[in-house]
This record gives sequence, structure tokens and C-alpha cells, in this order.
Amino acid sequence: MKYNIINWVKENKLIIILFLISTSFFIYQHHTNLSWDFSSYVLNAEYWFQNGNYFEPLRPPLMPFIIGIFSFLGSRTAEFIFIILTSLLLFYSSIKLAKSLNFNETAFYAISLNFYLLGKGLINGTELLSLAFLELFVAFLIQNKSISGLFLGLSAVSRYTALVLFPLIILHLKIKKVVKSLIIFTIPILIWLIYNYYKFGNLFTSIADQYANNILFREYLRQQIKLIDFIFTINILIPFLITGIIVSIYYITKKIKENNKLLQKIESLKVEIIFFILLIFSLYNYINTPIKDARYLFTILLPAFYFSYLALDFIVNKLNKKELLVKAALIIFTISIILLLIPTPLTIRESTSHYYSAIEKIEELNLTHCSIKTNSWVFINYISDKSTSPLPRYEIVNKTIKEKHILVMFKNVGEPEYIKNITFINSLPIIYNNSDYHIIGENNCIKEAKFEESYLEQTQKALIETRNITINIDPCFILFSKNKLPEKACNLINLNGFKTSENRESAI
Repeated sequence: MKYNIINWVKENKLIIILFLISTSFFIYQHHTNLSWDFSSYVLNAEYWFQNGNYFEPLRPPLMPFIIGIFSFLGSRTAEFIFIILTSLLLFYSSIKLAKSLNFNETAFYAISLNFYLLGKGLINGTELLSLAFLELFVAFLIQNKSISGLFLGLSAVSRYTALVLFPLIILHLKIKKVVKSLIIFTIPILIWLIYNYYKFGNLFTSIADQYANNILFREYLRQQIKLIDFIFTINILIPFLITGIIVSIYYITKKIKENNKLLQKIESLKVEIIFFILLIFSLYNYINTPIKDARYLFTILLPAFYFSYLALDFIVNKLNKKELLVKAALIIFTISIILLLIPTPLTIRESTSHYYSAIEKIEELNLTHCSIKTNSWVFINYISDKSTSPLPRYEIVNKTIKEKHILVMFKNVGEPEYIKNITFINSLPIIYNNSDYHIIGENNCIKEAKFEESYLEQTQKALIETRNITINIDPCFILFSKNKLPEKACNLINLNGFKTSENRESAI
């Protein structure tokens, strides 16, 4: 066994070096960055495993669960263990997928270490984790192994976008394997749904919360498709992606002619079908999300890697220089590394000194026991042991102050809009003010409390207080209000009867 491992390391020195370089970058990146989403997942882990005071129901559970497992070593150490394990998972999944596709493992992994994947894969926490599990799902689906469903399920509890990919399981093409894979797919998801029911009274609370936050209640902010997002995400692989798609279509036409029976055609085209569906799904997911951001295109990287490899392989074969494949892939990897050295939104570090300064000032003013509301609540919760919550809406700022809450407003944060209104801010009881933040409130205050409200609960509470409107925040209504049959089925599953909600009031 020892001899085999040593032998494997000797034979795969190049791919191991790529792993070490990429993992080192991920570690450095996390050490030098403060990420809102990553911090939220860490806070959820602390809530579960260390009796933490802050919890966001809309976050999928797998990342905080992994961090929580290692939290006995300290939260900060657990974060770096998560990063190393996720990078290792990508390393393994890339090799596994390459083998199932009969691709050169080193070349495919080198192409996969794309500029955007390196820059964005772990900055927010879950993108790379979900993608690596998706790679394993595709690898085992190609090999026609039912265990594929488990990895799709794990991808889905890393990022909910993978949930809608379950129809791909049908490509096992054998009823027993399809059923088995679907059952396995539901296991990690069902565990999370049961927790939701136990904690919030509805199986779909977390999923509905994220859907409302990212899509349903953001419709009024719908943006146009931005070409720059595609350039930013796929970057150096764009010409290879386009060439690979053309090459793939050429292969598809040949395979269609070679097989007469429909089932045989589907079987021979399984790989192409999978990656074209992933490509279309990625584009649809981005287009369907109101606020356009390159991160919503992250899943497109997987078909981009596949088609780019096809293009590279096609070119070197045409040149009759197969030995150039790995070298060309390494050049692409090197360009990705160079791109990371150029100042971009992925590499520019935002100063965090004002957060630490505010925490010190809160301690100095003897306000540490107070209920604090701030527009950087996640960062303050993450950096300190405080339990802070979001700032109130403009209409109830004075009411919130009278209720003895302390408000900390960071000037570098663009929201809420009223922090830019100098006249309004000066009309409030300012305890402390500097160039970075305001601390506002009365001399005495109420004590802090755990914050575990869902996004839907926060929205409903704000609308009641500002407009006297009571919207329906039931997850079944949020997810299925446009179609009464699924809404009724959802209520039935949640033991609320086969019926629709009486209150049809929505925030949109």
C-alpha cells in the first residue's frame, strides 16, 4: 500500500503541484479577505455547535455543518480545514470526472483551475463545494452508478440551485437505477427538511427564504444581462468553449447517424446531453435571477471545462502533437494565475479596520451588553461575540431608538439610503461619530438577544411596522402561490391540509 502511494505521487507530481498551488492560494485568499457570505456560514456553524447567537435560515446547511464538525479546534482553524477539504474535494472530483470521460487528468484539472474558479470559488464559501459534488454526480452518472444521486443531493444542500438538476438522474436509463439514485438523492435533502420542520414548522422554510431573498422579492430590481459577467466568469476559456461546442455538435451528428434506436442514441449521447443541459441550466439560472452577478454563472464553469478540453484535444490531434495537450493546459493555468495578480473585484482587499475600531469603541462606551443594530451586522457578529441585527427601515428609526436599541451605521456601506442623509442623522441622538461610522442611541439600552429571524419574518415585521400590511410568509405560499395544486400539496406534506392559504397578500 505504501509503495503504491509513493509510486502514485511520483507519477503524478505535476497534478499534485497544481493542487498545492491552488490550495495555497485559497488559504491566502481567506486569510486576507473578509467575506459576508462566508462569515454568515461560520455564524450558522457556531449557532449549531457552539451555542452561537446568530442564525440565518436561508443558508444551505452543508458548509456550516462541515465547519461545525471541526469547531472544537476553534472556529478560525475550522474555516481553514473546510477550505483545504473543499480544495481536496475538487482535486478528487476533477480526477474522477476526467477518468469517466477518458480525459487526461492533469490537463483537465489544470483547465479547471480557471481564474474565476480560483478567485470566486471559496471567497463566499459554497460555490466550489457545490461544483465539486456536481462533478462527482456527473462522473458517477456517466459510469451509470446509482451513488451519483448522493453527490447531487450533497451539491443541493451546498447550494440550492442544484436541486432542479434532479431530472438528469433519468439518464441512468434503467428504472431500478433511476429509482435508487433518486432515493439516495433525497437523503441529505430530507435530513435538512426535517430540521426545518422541527425548527420552523415547515419543511421548506430555508429554501423559501432564499428564494424570496434572491428572486421573488427582488423582481422590482431586475437588471439586464451583462456581457461582462460572461467574460469575467469564462475569461481565457471563451474561445475554447465556443470551439468545443462546435466540435461537440460535430460528434453528436456522427453518433446520431451511427445508432438507429432511440435508447441507443440517448446512451451514446449521454455525456453531450449532460453538459449541454448544464450549460443551458447555468444560463437560465443567471437570466432568471433579478440582480445580475457573475457568481450566479458559477455552474457554467463545469460545461466550460468540458467543452474547453474537447477543443484543446481536437486542436492538438489535428496538429498531430498529442504531447502538447498538458503543456497547453498548463499555459491556460499560468494565465489564470497571472490574471489573479491584476487588480479586479476578486483581488482588491477592502479595509476592515473600521469594524475593529467600532467594536473597540462599543466596549469603551460600555455598550457591549446592548442590543445593537447595524448595516454590517454579519461582520460585527463574526469578528466579535456580539449578537447584532440589521438596521431598521427609515420610518421606524426613531421608534427603534426609543425602544433602547443602539444603532451603528458604517458610512462605507451603501445601504440603507438614509445613512447618507446628514440632516436626518444629525437629528438623532449621536453617542459617537467619526469618519467611518456613527454610534446612535440613548444612554441606557436593552440587552442583546439571539437573532434567528428568517428573511421572510424580517420582511413581514418591517411591512407591518411601516405600512401596516400583513403579508403571507408561509413557505408553501412563497414557493407555489402561482399554482394552487403544488401549494395544496406542500401544505398537505406539512400537515396543514390539502388547501391554499387564505391570505394572498404578497410583498411584490
